[in-house]
Amino acid sequence: MESKTVTYMYEKWMRAAFMKMAVSALNVPVESSTSGTWYVKYVDAAKSSGIFVDGDFAVMNWNKPLTREEMAKIAVRALGSGDKVEEKQWMYLATKSGIISGTSPGEISPNGVTTRAQAISVIERMLKVKNGEKLSVDKYAVSAAEIYWHRTNLFTVAADMFDRPENYDPKASNAGLNSWKREKLTFTTDDGKYKAEIQQLVVIDMADPKDPNRKLLPPVKELSWASFATEKRLKEGSDDYIILLRAKDIFNKDSKRYGNGLRFSFGGFVEDVTGLTTNSPQSMKHGNDNLAAYIVSKSKFKVDKTKKLRIYIEAPGSPSAPYKNEMIVKSYFEK
Repeated sequence: MESKTVTYMYEKWMRAAFMKMAVSALNVPVESSTSGTWYVKYVDAAKSSGIFVDGDFAVMNWNKPLTREEMAKIAVRALGSGDKVEEKQWMYLATKSGIISGTSPGEISPNGVTTRAQAISVIERMLKVKNGEKLSVDKYAVSAAEIYWHRTNLFTVAADMFDRPENYDPKASNAGLNSWKREKLTFTTDDGKYKAEIQQLVVIDMADPKDPNRKLLPPVKELSWASFATEKRLKEGSDDYIILLRAKDIFNKDSKRYGNGLRFSFGGFVEDVTGLTTNSPQSMKHGNDNLAAYIVSKSKFKVDKTKKLRIYIEAPGSPSAPYKNEMIVKSYFEK
């Protein structure tokens, strides 16, 4: 029984042990402490160097197991990227830099307990970054971390459309990643009778058979896309993105008007009026049912003269019902 207990504690890495490991590995100066608790001097050193800030842990107990998100906070701060970080953004910054990988494809387990092996790996990667090395990145982990952070992976998976360099020009305010605002994810019609929430806007790369978010879709052989009077079966391995909306109604006080729920639409694409290609976004179907999803070509899409792609969230009503849409994403294609 004793050996099992030792193994259990060995596998679950404690906050204090990781902090000592990080401080020692990074050669942070450590001063002696009058406290009888062994880890206090390492915590003080971490605070002095900015590796740790009071409030990083919800409950301050250094003898608790370290979660993977807590480890990400320490790692990101140690690399000097901890300023103005939003809630739940730590895993995104850590995975994007290659410091943290997924626990399985598309899974980042932010609340999972850190193991000794994971702790050692993260420390080693921190040191490599400090030495100027560029780490390999787990793209599925970055995608999952972006969804965990702000409910979409649009700017990771479809960066060629929505996270372009033009969006970081000083003249392009609130574009690309900066155009996605958490407050816009809750949507209320002007008459106050319908309110809904975007839970996720997920991009699935259909050219990647290992994309873990394919599990959110029905089998490919059961899917088709429709444009005007044209309907075509989706091909396995198609060079397309599928953008899937996952939303829920908060309340609906007029189901006759708002019975179809929340949906989204696009602006800025050159429309394919023939319905023969997926150059512009086309709606997806599963059998006879419409999906809250659109498909668009990864490489053949075209941008109209506005040079700006947009995504709108909409609450369509029955005829004569109040109608509202709001732009939630915009992306420039030239400065």
